[in-house]
Amino acid sequence: MLHTGPRIRGRAWHSLQVNVAFGWRVVLTVLFVSSLLLPGIHSARAASDAYVATDALYLRNDPSTDGAVLDKMAFGAYVTVIDGPTADNWYYVDFQGTQGWALGDYLSFGAVPTSPVDGSTGGYYGSVWIDTDVLNVRSDASQSASVLGQVGQGDMLDLAGEAANGFYPIWYNGLVGWVAAEYLSWEPTNTGGSEHWISVDRSSSTISLMVGNDAIATYVASMGMDDSEDGYYSTALGTYYVFVKNADLTYTKYAKGYIRYWVGFDPERSNGFHSWLLDRNGYFLEGGDGLTGGCVALEPTLAEAVYDFATIGMRVEVHW
Repeated sequence: MLHTGPRIRGRAWHSLQVNVAFGWRVVLTVLFVSSLLLPGIHSARAASDAYVATDALYLRNDPSTDGAVLDKMAFGAYVTVIDGPTADNWYYVDFQGTQGWALGDYLSFGAVPTSPVDGSTGGYYGSVWIDTDVLNVRSDASQSASVLGQVGQGDMLDLAGEAANGFYPIWYNGLVGWVAAEYLSWEPTNTGGSEHWISVDRSSSTISLMVGNDAIATYVASMGMDDSEDGYYSTALGTYYVFVKNADLTYTKYAKGYIRYWVGFDPERSNGFHSWLLDRNGYFLEGGDGLTGGCVALEPTLAEAVYDFATIGMRVEVHW
């Protein structure tokens, strides 16, 4: 992770708050009008900071899971809370200039989350992978329950709770579905042929895109300023799995710049692959190719190649 300014523990990447350019008189007027127009609000929480605290959260046009999806917000994304919550905990928010509704169960207010959480219990249940050709996602923990859809070999699912009756609850298209436990793996499943994975060699400051035991590409990269094995600002040694991707030009106030092609693999330290530090137009910032706060930073075209190669659930090995 790039570190050219102050930083707190947790994910550092978020979108630039768009309403700071307006005067206070304009902001207060907008908030007053919105409180009159937005339905069901019982306790206003105006113009506060919040972050997405689940792997993916839908921004909807209505405060309901039936509302049309306006955008999909990744874990750690920054939103401005305009008003809320409603009686059933929906907030009206601004996400990168688009305004809509987000369920408050999956928002972290004020603090940047360090790992995804399940809004109903506060626990993070982790991910599983499908280990059969096709698996039904059902509406309840029963073979006789209606089928919501299907998932296939190698697909990664986020667990929504504990097992029941031989099934696990998972998040599926914004809903909780159930899948048979016997067809799940706790490690990424090989979908045939050689495994695709990423090797990070700290001794040579290089990364390699791997197919089986063969490197199909090797790139020089900037890594953590901390040369310890597992410090918070190090590119810590260990086995990880890609858990989030975001190709957009994204602002980080801690590095006072932008990055692209974010591929997160170490949620504890908020580390991942990304481009060198850029300006708001996507051009290189002087000094933006230096040591990082733990992330693996590459020249933008190389970061794009890593982004295109990586898939959710892909193994990442960091070693000497």
